[in-house]
Amino acid sequence: MADIWRGTLAPRRVWNLSEHLPEDAALAASLAGGPEHRGWTLQTYLLAHLLNSVRFADANNVRVNGGKLKSDPKPVQTPQPKTERPALNLSRHPLAQPLPDKYIRG
Repeated sequence: MADIWRGTLAPRRVWNLSEHLPEDAALAASLAGGPEHRGWTLQTYLLAHLLNSVRFADANNVRVNGGKLKSDPKPVQTPQPKTERPALNLSRHPLAQPLPDKYIRG
């Protein structure tokens, strides 16, 4: 991040790099909603949903065959990611310049 302030790295490049970080990176967890999202990749979400499906299918199979359950299966709780991403605003960057009039629709 120091390269941004030195002027050797453009903020847009940093934004592009941060968008392609691994899903279990700290920044990705922060953008998803907080530290509780750390470690929750697409694979772990799929495994949690698969485990829930197997638990409920097994319980249903027991009930259909006349058996009784001591308790209903408890699903694995997964954090819900935020659906919106913050917008990139470079208007306050020291190198930002207004667009010429020919590019502005009026």
